[in-house]
Amino acid sequence: MKRFRRLTKEELDAVRPEFVRYLASEGIAADDWAKKQVHHPEEVDACLDAFSERFWEGATAAIKCVEHSPSEEDVWMFRFDETSAQLIRCLRANGSVTWSQGGKKFEQEARGQEIFQLLEQGARPCDSERFSAFQTEMKSTTEKES
Repeated sequence: MKRFRRLTKEELDAVRPEFVRYLASEGIAADDWAKKQVHHPEEVDACLDAFSERFWEGATAAIKCVEHSPSEEDVWMFRFDETSAQLIRCLRANGSVTWSQGGKKFEQEARGQEIFQLLEQGARPCDSERFSAFQTEMKSTTEKES
């Protein structure tokens, strides 16, 4: 079962050097690749799927935090460790701010898929400092209200 989707043509073009290295590591020379594309499209599909899987696994492993803003008023921040994610949400509406937080546990091998699903929904990687700043803002705002 595939865990990630195949890279689009545009995405593959953007990582062409890595793909060429991947083909070389699999013992596939440029002329062999050209022949496969003509005579063995099923092998090409399998190779693209395998490379995409490796690419997404590596890309999501490097991500620690993501930010998702479905609107200017609604911001979701996620911080991931190996087996869990922490969430902070800030919703600004009608002149007020509402903070929420939560978490989720998952199996270590599911971490990449959790991040990938958020990326597919429009989330973007961000640095840990951004998450920490958001967390500090939430704490200072909620302490003032208490």
